[in-house]
Amino acid sequence: MQLSNLAKVGKKRKRKQSSCNRSNTPPEDLIEESRRKEILLCFKSAVESYGEGGQTPSSKLLPISYIKKPLRQLQLRSLGAEDVKRYFEDDDIQAVDADMFLTFAASKSIQLDKSNKAFGLIDEAQKGVVVIEDLQRVCLELEEPITEEELIEMMEYADPTGEGLLKPKHFFRLAQKMNL
Repeated sequence: MQLSNLAKVGKKRKRKQSSCNRSNTPPEDLIEESRRKEILLCFKSAVESYGEGGQTPSSKLLPISYIKKPLRQLQLRSLGAEDVKRYFEDDDIQAVDADMFLTFAASKSIQLDKSNKAFGLIDEAQKGVVVIEDLQRVCLELEEPITEEELIEMMEYADPTGEGLLKPKHFFRLAQKMNL
């Protein structure tokens, strides 16, 4: 299947409403113009880079397998092809165009900003990490019925080191999992 046909598969189910944006406004309309330009520039650079590998960039499509590099450039390091497929609810998607990439990256940028703000509120002492006691305190303040076992499970999921310390990037991983 050619790349142009692959993008059509994704475009049919192109837009999924993100939980971080409950209105009908597309996420790309909610970010600053400078971030929008940065996202599109990263996409263009990735397409050109892909074209240097012997492929033709004239299609203006980026294979899903090449998605990690532009996402890393946008500080969206923990995201990859599986996240894009999940976002567009399409396991068969093989490539994205600029509009699809912009929608995805804008949505995740909004989610990252919210995650960083939440992290700052939870990290009251500004230690740069969140520990289980911080999460317990917040759950008590918000009257959330989360057990200690559930909090431990969340920490184990998000903390790859097993130290029981969540850094902002780990917290973002947790926020993605919980779809905050």
